[in-house]
Amino acid sequence: MHPTLRFLLQHPLLRGQPWVGFGRFAWWQLRSRLQPGRHCYVWVGGAKLWLQRGWGGLTGNYYAGLHEFEDMAFLLHLLRPSDRFVDVGANMGSYTILARGVCGAGTVSYEPVPTTFERLQDNLRLNDALDGRSRLVPAAVGAAPGTLKMSAGQDAMNHVVAAEEASALEVPVVTLDEDLFATPLLMKVDVEGFETEVFRGARRHLANPALRALIVELNGLGRRYGYDESALHADLLAAGFAPYAYDPFTRSLRPLVSPGPHNTIYCRDLPFIEARLKAALPVTVLGMSF
Repeated sequence: MHPTLRFLLQHPLLRGQPWVGFGRFAWWQLRSRLQPGRHCYVWVGGAKLWLQRGWGGLTGNYYAGLHEFEDMAFLLHLLRPSDRFVDVGANMGSYTILARGVCGAGTVSYEPVPTTFERLQDNLRLNDALDGRSRLVPAAVGAAPGTLKMSAGQDAMNHVVAAEEASALEVPVVTLDEDLFATPLLMKVDVEGFETEVFRGARRHLANPALRALIVELNGLGRRYGYDESALHADLLAAGFAPYAYDPFTRSLRPLVSPGPHNTIYCRDLPFIEARLKAALPVTVLGMSF
């Protein structure tokens, strides 16, 4: 089955109304061919996104409302304007825009690929969110400052190149412990297998109880760098976090034994988080409220 078809058939916001997703998919395929270039899409809560043919990191939000539904809904229900959110591997800004443009939280976003960073800036500018409460850092995040080699031209799949891969560009590297002054309430880390290095450089923040929740991609891609992601999972458990799956419709967290197949939500101080989730105002996307 084609991945996009499977995505639309399985997406929670399209259950009972799959024709909505298929219609949006068909309309975008037609429009992006007849009218090449950027198009402005009014998204969740009045936030906006630039869309362009080939930008797979964003078009899933147009097709299905929220590309990564459970994780994005968790962010929308958890964050408040007084909070801070850190987006490591921000890509073109889906999570950053939800945090800054919808929730009103302060944000720090890291994106090392120059062309992607420009699109991230443009999306924040489109939402009048390039202000003192949103900081954009054109760098990769790792265990030590320096430089590393990145792929390019792979949209949301750009990554630190492994030894056997051809490199396309060199980018600066910062550590969260040195570059990030204030510990956030929520951090998202999605760096295509390089997550182990990110957390090696974030010991100070992991030890700070102000960091209540993480959204982390642990799907086996770390193997390309020789990392054992079960060791990172054990480190997060030792720091007091536990993995959960989130049901946005019931506002409930279900404990997991191991990380999920894509992103995993890690929480500590569960009473605080559950109270936040329950108290959040409803969000409506594609006519469905949660």
